[in-house]
Amino acid sequence: MADLLFGVETEYALASFPEERGSNCEALVRSLMSLALAEFAHLPDINSTCGMYLSNSSRFYLDCGFHVELAGPESSDPWTAVRYVEAGHRIVENLIASLNRKGVRDKEVLCFRSNVDYSGTGSTWACHESYLHRSPQMLLQPHLIPFLVTRPIYTGAGGFNPRSSGLEFSLAPRLAHFKVPIGGNSQADRPIFHTKSESLCSGYGRLHVLCGESLCSQTAALLKIGVTALVVALADAGFGPGASLQLADPIAALQTVARDVACCEELAMHNGSPLTAIEIQRKYLEQANAHLNDDSLPEWASEVCRLWAETLDNLEAGNVATGQTLDWGIKLALYANHARSLGICWDKLPELSEIIEKAEAALAETTGSGRHASLESILRTKRRIPAALRAIEPQLESRGLAWDDLLNLLENKKKLFELDMRFGVLGPEGIFNTLDRAGVMNHRVEGVGDIEAAMSEPPANGRAHVRGEAIRRLSGTPDVKCDWQRIVQFKECQVLDLTDPFVNVEVWRQMESSDVDATGMPLNLVGALEFDSGSGDSVHPSPYSRRLRAYECFGRGEFAEAEELLRGCVAEGFELASNHCHLARALMMMDREAEARAEIEQAWVACADCCAYVPPRVMFFRCVFAVLNGTEFASITGQIKTLLNTHGAHSSWTIRPVLDHLRSRLGRSNHRFLSALAAALSDPGKLRALEQFPQWREAGV
Repeated sequence: MADLLFGVETEYALASFPEERGSNCEALVRSLMSLALAEFAHLPDINSTCGMYLSNSSRFYLDCGFHVELAGPESSDPWTAVRYVEAGHRIVENLIASLNRKGVRDKEVLCFRSNVDYSGTGSTWACHESYLHRSPQMLLQPHLIPFLVTRPIYTGAGGFNPRSSGLEFSLAPRLAHFKVPIGGNSQADRPIFHTKSESLCSGYGRLHVLCGESLCSQTAALLKIGVTALVVALADAGFGPGASLQLADPIAALQTVARDVACCEELAMHNGSPLTAIEIQRKYLEQANAHLNDDSLPEWASEVCRLWAETLDNLEAGNVATGQTLDWGIKLALYANHARSLGICWDKLPELSEIIEKAEAALAETTGSGRHASLESILRTKRRIPAALRAIEPQLESRGLAWDDLLNLLENKKKLFELDMRFGVLGPEGIFNTLDRAGVMNHRVEGVGDIEAAMSEPPANGRAHVRGEAIRRLSGTPDVKCDWQRIVQFKECQVLDLTDPFVNVEVWRQMESSDVDATGMPLNLVGALEFDSGSGDSVHPSPYSRRLRAYECFGRGEFAEAEELLRGCVAEGFELASNHCHLARALMMMDREAEARAEIEQAWVACADCCAYVPPRVMFFRCVFAVLNGTEFASITGQIKTLLNTHGAHSSWTIRPVLDHLRSRLGRSNHRFLSALAAALSDPGKLRALEQFPQWREAGV
């Protein structure tokens, strides 16, 4: 049977009372990380100055934007994955409780399993998933997109659409921030299918799913992980589960699914025959059931399919069971009752919200600049209703509504937003945990196992087990650091190689010259990075560590943060040619092409004393710019050919997101060629593949 691996990363929102803002918020998070360093058995993170790997094999770290994140260990079945998600919640919950007991910040600190910010900032807190696969990522895209668009009917966290001026219940509120079907930017556009290709292991790809949410229900969490793993496995095996399910407009369909509490709205399909989200999910289920005995699916597939089918049946029948098992169903019943207690006409929310949207638009159009008294203030002060709003009155009356209904909604919706935030609070104060203790829900899943033990012990197999056991033994040992693929004892020059995700034996070897980090930096330099020991003293990170943080930011699509870090490195004169290239990469992702071109010219000037892999990167950028200009680039390609014959000219380089961002401007043929050339710059074994391209064959040397 198939060997599958997957994991879940959860971002947590923190708040202190009285509320802290600005730099104080940073101090709060750093206090939390310092406490974690003191309380947990761990090894420092090689690639981050503010991160650690714990003895249960998970990664706990400070992400860009100053929020904490816990990435669980690799799991081979969904019950184990849910156990470690729950263990992560308890780890963070206990840490917050300890922080409050110690009075480190002299304030009460709360931590939320939240997904969206209702204050208007547009912020979200992500819960990402990762799935191992073998097939090229592009082959998975058409089969995963219809599935990811429709799975919120059981994976949605529930809440309110943060982009609505009124009050719109949403099955999956975070999905209101997703703008494109496919892309590599995890911040600005937020694609349904994320093209991030960082595998974190050898011989496999890693599908990184952005369009998910942090959940409270074990049933919903198990379905999210287990069903998605099965669909990935079907697509990976070549069964084409989504071949006949292509959506006409995936983004429009996603927003339809998010607002459809009845799960019965039809979605426009590419073939012209509309289907509901439930019908699309049933077709995926049929594919899974048809291949249960195939080697591509794991032994646990039948149990997940049974729960999947039962959930779809309940959703289709409108059974109250979903109001006890799924996050959005639990919230829908709770929030509807609370809204009615506030005098809000819950059943007329869509109409009320529609009228509020029109009223806001009318006020903005009247003022021209958009600066006007808010609709709420106009209605509250009982001032004369402006003429722009009088035109809307007939629509109110035809629906049996009045201005007072709008005012009541606008005055009370913040109470419902607060209710949604409090729902996922970690600890006894959380509404979900309160309901769970009262026994009014039926969300728990048999087989999740001992969550308490999972807080300190790793999974039973795979590299997660090997990593966790080594961390437990080596915790506190000087000059030892860790990441997903290795543990390094710098003093002894020993490396525990974990690039095989299914390795079950701890085998150490001598550090080799090929042991470099993702930016091409030798591990012995990475080992010299400063790490906050938790002493409370401010540690100024070295340029090495700041470049690593910039690389992390780039990988997450946080290009402005990457730019700031890299400009600091350049200002200090640190490895100028390389960092000018890194800057150009970030600038291109922000569509600041002229600045990127200037950085590449500065990189070329600084190439006199740089590593051998940097000049080919500079020339690669020149090649890209020539294509964008529509000018000849054969001579540039010829120079790259010559440079790649130099010893040390190849080094792992994440440039594909830039090419994908420019795909429409480069054209299909040049995009394919440049993608292959970029692969060859990273791996000399990919040079032969370039011979299929006339752009390469016809270039002189």
